[in-house]
Amino acid sequence: MKSEREKVPRGLVQRLFILLPVAVGACALLIVPWRAVALAKLVSVKGIVETVRSKATGREVKSSVGGDASGVVVWLEAIAGSSHRAVRTRRLIRQEGKRFMPHVLATEVGAEVDFPNLDPFFHNVFSIYDGRRFDLGLYASGETRPVAFNRPGVSYIFCNIHPQMSAIVVALETPHHAVTDKRGAFVIDGVPEGRYRLELWHERSTQELLAAVDRELEVGPGGLDLGTLRLSEEGFTPQPHRNKYGEEYDLRRNPPAYRKP
Repeated sequence: MKSEREKVPRGLVQRLFILLPVAVGACALLIVPWRAVALAKLVSVKGIVETVRSKATGREVKSSVGGDASGVVVWLEAIAGSSHRAVRTRRLIRQEGKRFMPHVLATEVGAEVDFPNLDPFFHNVFSIYDGRRFDLGLYASGETRPVAFNRPGVSYIFCNIHPQMSAIVVALETPHHAVTDKRGAFVIDGVPEGRYRLELWHERSTQELLAAVDRELEVGPGGLDLGTLRLSEEGFTPQPHRNKYGEEYDLRRNPPAYRKP
């Protein structure tokens, strides 16, 4: 009787020895890119945005809005290929003291944003302008409702009861973004080396003025300090918004019925 080893055809054994190096090579091709990604150095891109407004005299002065340069969205778009990635984290905009906090939020396309009501009365969060349109309806203190921002763009958000409440969500197709603090500083962490296009958005600047600040840049192994970026607010005039029905708010109305018992 032949042994189990002798039962295996010789041709099959030869084919196995021929295919073995090919299989090993294929595995190596799969492993190398993942290792390269794991070893890729991630750096930071930082800077300061200085908001300025031109006077009729032609002189430029720092923004008159309390010297506050917060709320400027800064992001990097990879020039070669796409820098978009799947989003699993959730964001948060609180309703507290009849305010949305933060006022400006940058996030990636596909992210969900929760809108918890931390006030002792009802709110009605809505957006009927460009970007993501939604109406969360009336909901009480302690409740929260989510919104998925599933396409890129700028969403202006308000409360149908309190006209002083406003927020902005900027949905981006890149994970490399930041929002400036009060003094205009920003840091974008976790940026791979490479060539990018720098873009900015600010509610007190026009598209033309924003485009003037855009530029291409190279992010090297030591990261990048962009120094001071000057952003003009020339021509900005605050405009009142309407409620979700397209009507003006009744500022004389004091709705005690909305208060939670």
